[in-house]
Amino acid sequence: MPTRFKKLGLVLATVGALSLPLVQGCASSQPEDPRVVAAEVDKPFTDWTNRLLEQVQANPNYRRLPIDTKAQQDQFLVWLHDAYRHRITKQEFANRVNGEYPGHQNETAFIVSNLP
Repeated sequence: MPTRFKKLGLVLATVGALSLPLVQGCASSQPEDPRVVAAEVDKPFTDWTNRLLEQVQANPNYRRLPIDTKAQQDQFLVWLHDAYRHRITKQEFANRVNGEYPGHQNETAFIVSNLP
C-alpha cells in the first residue's frame, strides 16, 4: 500500500473516524477524486491532522464518527481539507458533519475548535 494511503489512513484516524483499513489498494476502476488527492498530498494539512490525532487519542470522551465506507471517508476528508484551507467556514463544516453524523456534536466541536 503506497505511503500516501497510509498517511490518509492516519489523517482519517485523526478524527476517530475509522476503525477499518483504508483503501484496499488501487484496484478500483474509478479514478481518484482530485480533491481527495489534493488533501492527501497537502503536507501542512497532514501535519495538522497528525497533531490532531494525538489530541484525539488523549481525549477519553471522543467517540468515533461512523465513517465506514470509502465514499464516506473521501467526503469527510474533502470537507475537513476545505475547512482547513478556509474554502468553507468552520460552521459549514460543523453543519455538514452534524447533518451526516447526528449525535456526534461533541466530536465535531472538538475538531472545529482545532481548525486553524
